[in-house]
Amino acid sequence: MKLLIAIPALNEEASIEDIIKRCLDARDEIIGNTPITEVAITVISDGSTDRTVELARRHAPDVQLIVFKKNRGYGAAIQEAWQQSDADLLAFLDADGTCDPRFFASLARSLWNEHADVVLGCRLTAGTQMPLLRQTGNLIFAGLLSLLSGRRIRDTASGMRIVRREAYNRLRPLPSGLHFTPAMSARALLDRGARINLVEIDMPYYERVGDSKLKAGRDGLRFLGIITKTAVIYRPIRLIALLAAGTLTFAVSLYLCSFRK
Repeated sequence: MKLLIAIPALNEEASIEDIIKRCLDARDEIIGNTPITEVAITVISDGSTDRTVELARRHAPDVQLIVFKKNRGYGAAIQEAWQQSDADLLAFLDADGTCDPRFFASLARSLWNEHADVVLGCRLTAGTQMPLLRQTGNLIFAGLLSLLSGRRIRDTASGMRIVRREAYNRLRPLPSGLHFTPAMSARALLDRGARINLVEIDMPYYERVGDSKLKAGRDGLRFLGIITKTAVIYRPIRLIALLAAGTLTFAVSLYLCSFRK
């Protein structure tokens, strides 16, 4: 059983070598504690203009390197690595040092124990070092997706997860941008035909190294848009009911407030 860890990187020279070394060190723990027998690692430079490629090349042949000359997007980088691999299990984590590669062992155990198709690490736990604004946004997206799907999810956009290859094929197509992760979560929960068992487990989340590529306003709207679009396709009645309930609640609130004046 082979696991591929994809590491998308855009100008991550401050952290790329550290995360590569930590992934290499984590291989024995993953293999020793799960049914996985082989761990491959691929770094994808998504149009980097700093020393990311130079530093990643130092770790060949232990690490495969894919280089995009121009930025194609977070989701495109991950999916290119997955498509070039013959691994049974497809994983990824961010290159910024926020996630511990050793946690893949826990994710893999949950994959087997829970008979899951997708397992992700939930970052919204006690002690998380995620900025407050991003925590708030993630809670809103998780709440919306939970209401639309009827299943509780706490972190729609986790950047550390494992996916069975056959499940990934059922979830495709997925977008090429940063909204790749909420799109996967939304499709897994809203598309009954895909028959995806998604499981999430708590994981530690650390302060990132370097500058974030996520823009709260722009990417937040993309996250909201992809969740809504997926609901329109797979759960339109529930979406309409939710909008109607929200409109009714707002109207009743205005009506009651008018009596207080």
